[in-house]
Amino acid sequence: MKKNLIITENQLEIIVNNLLLNEAVGVPEGIIESAEELYEIILNLLKGMDDYDTTQTFTEDNLDLTISDYKIHELELAVQVHEMDEYDGPFTMISAGVANQFNFDRKLLMKVHKQDNTIELQLHFASNGDDWDSQDPYNYFTNDRVQLISVIAHEIKHKFDKQKKTTDLIGKDADYQAYASQGLNFGIPVISEFMRYSYFIQYVENLVRPTEMATRMKLTGVTREKFREFFENDSVVKELKEIRDFSFEHFMEELHNQMDRVDGLLEHADVDYENMTEEEKIKVVMDIVYINLISAKRDIFDKMTDSVDSEMANFMRMLGMGVKRENDEGLEKVRHKYLNQLAKYRNRESQFFVDECERFNYVATKLIKRLVKIYSLIPDEKEQTNESILNWELHQQIMEKKYGKRKIEKEFKFKR
Repeated sequence: MKKNLIITENQLEIIVNNLLLNEAVGVPEGIIESAEELYEIILNLLKGMDDYDTTQTFTEDNLDLTISDYKIHELELAVQVHEMDEYDGPFTMISAGVANQFNFDRKLLMKVHKQDNTIELQLHFASNGDDWDSQDPYNYFTNDRVQLISVIAHEIKHKFDKQKKTTDLIGKDADYQAYASQGLNFGIPVISEFMRYSYFIQYVENLVRPTEMATRMKLTGVTREKFREFFENDSVVKELKEIRDFSFEHFMEELHNQMDRVDGLLEHADVDYENMTEEEKIKVVMDIVYINLISAKRDIFDKMTDSVDSEMANFMRMLGMGVKRENDEGLEKVRHKYLNQLAKYRNRESQFFVDECERFNYVATKLIKRLVKIYSLIPDEKEQTNESILNWELHQQIMEKKYGKRKIEKEFKFKR
């Protein structure tokens, strides 16, 4: 017999709001559970690895992970151990990443993300030279389950975002990739700090922070009473506060304190600095950093907008055949606009650092406020527990002790 479920309009609204709650705070439904499942699969794959001479790729079929209305059915896991003689620390994970394939559409002049149900996850580890064991990646993954599941959730959210937004502008990704993948290391600690902070608050990263934190919050069982303590001590919030408080004045002070490193960069760049004042040296260093940063962004933009047939087209141009690709003129206009935007601080490079430090404060403050919203994902009270009561009398005594004796009612008081 079919039963009708009767609920009020208010109850319906609450149910709908609960379904949308995770997405509203930037945490898609099912992403934490999917990260937990993926962690166990990765752990099992790592346990069976014994060859790291080249990047190892493993395919795990028959997955059924659901994140909101997006499904993942396949995992491709690539793991690489980098033997670094200059590194003297313990075996550690350098980075995790997820591949997002796309094509550049010359009609739309936008990138079009490939729509699929495969997550291509890359894990990079570092060892002190060749002093490591084949089970070190597995052992590392078992050391901090909560942190590593939050890292996986972070990467799943990147994949989810690209699948939900099928097209995007190239410029944003070029800006992001310049910090994430170009190895812009100038050998000056405060410059490295500046670069890391610029990367940390890129728009692409900001989208995944709520999921990352919510994962740690859920897995550690944070209650409403404990939320403030959790929030203030989480690594993401700590770093955001450091970014918020990173001022241009602090930046300049540290450059003066790190003048030996400043001299080292100038010498590496073949700049004659013997007769320069400290202020002049710092100005030249800021010029160098800015020039290399915008050059990296330009190169990435060009690489991303190059069509699949570019090699053949370039070869034919070399033969004097004058091949013109589709909408070259439109692309050149977009490229010209992007380069002008990049070079807006030309001849006033120091102002770039002033404005970027102000952006640090604005974006970090805004993101901290947004992250507070994950508080709403904590349930008001524990879910009801279904129990098998083996001793009725003792069970009632425990319930009475826990909740107190219930008052005996003498009449029916239900009001219509």
